[in-house]
Amino acid sequence: MDSINFLSVANALVKIIKNTYSYDETPPNIEEEELAQLLLEKLHDITHEFIFIDENENGDGPSEDDTFQPYTDQEGNYILPSEVSMEYKKRAVEEFERHPGWKFLTFQQNFSKVRQPNYINRWKKQIEMGGTKYELFIEIENYVYQQFKLCREQYLPVHDMDLKKWAILKASEFNGLMFKASHSWLNTFKRRNRIVSRKIQKLVSFRAVTEVEDIQQDAEDFRAQIVPLLKNFAHNKIFNTDQTGFRYEMVSARTLSTQGERYTFGSCSSPKNKCTHSYTVQYVITYAGDILDPVFICLQENDGTFGPRVLDTMFIAPNIYVTCTKSGKLNRSKVEEFLDEIIVNNRNGNLLYIQDMWTGQTDRRLYTSRCTDDLNMDVRFIPEHCTDVCQPLDTYFHRQLKYLARQFYSFESVHAKTPTPQLLTRDGLLKMQSLVHYLLSAPVFRNMIKYCWFSSGIWDGEDRPVFRNVKEVCFNFHNDMKCSSNDCTNMAFISCSWCNSVLCFDEFFYDYHLMYCPAGPYT
Repeated sequence: MDSINFLSVANALVKIIKNTYSYDETPPNIEEEELAQLLLEKLHDITHEFIFIDENENGDGPSEDDTFQPYTDQEGNYILPSEVSMEYKKRAVEEFERHPGWKFLTFQQNFSKVRQPNYINRWKKQIEMGGTKYELFIEIENYVYQQFKLCREQYLPVHDMDLKKWAILKASEFNGLMFKASHSWLNTFKRRNRIVSRKIQKLVSFRAVTEVEDIQQDAEDFRAQIVPLLKNFAHNKIFNTDQTGFRYEMVSARTLSTQGERYTFGSCSSPKNKCTHSYTVQYVITYAGDILDPVFICLQENDGTFGPRVLDTMFIAPNIYVTCTKSGKLNRSKVEEFLDEIIVNNRNGNLLYIQDMWTGQTDRRLYTSRCTDDLNMDVRFIPEHCTDVCQPLDTYFHRQLKYLARQFYSFESVHAKTPTPQLLTRDGLLKMQSLVHYLLSAPVFRNMIKYCWFSSGIWDGEDRPVFRNVKEVCFNFHNDMKCSSNDCTNMAFISCSWCNSVLCFDEFFYDYHLMYCPAGPYT
């Protein structure tokens, strides 16, 4: 990556910052100069010590039939496996050389599979090469695929030329084999092994690659430590909690548009503010498949506090707890607030409390100081870098949570009739988070939450939980269906996971369905 021009990168970064934030240009102070130096060092690390990791992108890969694609020779003939074993060929050639005076018909009486005299010369060449052309092609294929696999396991980039070089290197071991690693061979090899070109989208360090095995081992060790503990706790007393960030305005990154257009634009209310600023939501799920009530929400406020007018007028819901910081992210004091309001308040018994190693919550005094005769917390921390595979909320739940929230923004931006989107207001996003928590808390999603534990490996059951996801429960209705509310002709937005009513956006969101759902816990 020596061709990277740091000045070009800096200019591109300045352009992005100007388009994203509203800053006045001022001379840098000492802290900003130090930060610039750190950024330069980090940029150097990225371009010289980092390699690429591939992430799957949309597109059609090879079909199942392609894995059986046969190879062809230079004349275009298929290279197929021989019906005669190599042992038979060796015996036939040896016998033919021991009896040079035999007529071919006499020889053929002992070796009926030698149908033509030229078979002997052909088989001699195959024995000298070490196998038939088909067998050698398979050896070459296996060698090239193993080299490809080793490189991709280390996240190293592989190109067509690399495959050809490996193939030619292996073919050179077979005397007399005519092999050129042609374009035809390359395409056949890639189709047979389902290899396609992918866009590189993410960087990981060389150090991280070498640590993959260590991370996998840490994950296995953690599961081996936790699973035996599950039988010591009631299923509704085994908790997993984690923070996840939400943009104040969630905008889809994809859209249908006209083929061939030069630029595909999207729109939002505030590209430099609501699309870049975020707040934090923290759920707690149980091994029994339930979600703790209320959900903890930390908003971003300029002074880190709510003003008197905001406190007097802010939307209040029975299933959300709202606080704030300057950044919209949690700190130690907010962790204490979370523990007091969500975990300790109205909880008792023995709890198994599983969470990640985020530094703001690793001090065990946070938990021991809150234990009483009625409440005991056995706190277990998921090892660093293992949350993607060991944390139930991360392995599945958060994807469903974000998918559900995104449907609100998508529908209101395209189909809602109000000139001012409510979701872009503080009260609107709080109402949305309340309704999202309400929907996910329905009994129909209990098995989905259990599956989160199953997918993380923290599971002592035998069977994989069978469940329906958010799309199947809440959005599985005909596109032309109308709202089921009396005399309402609006198009349907969602199916309530509690009462199964198919409702429009007005009925469900604006009228706040939670408070009058006939099957819900709040009516």
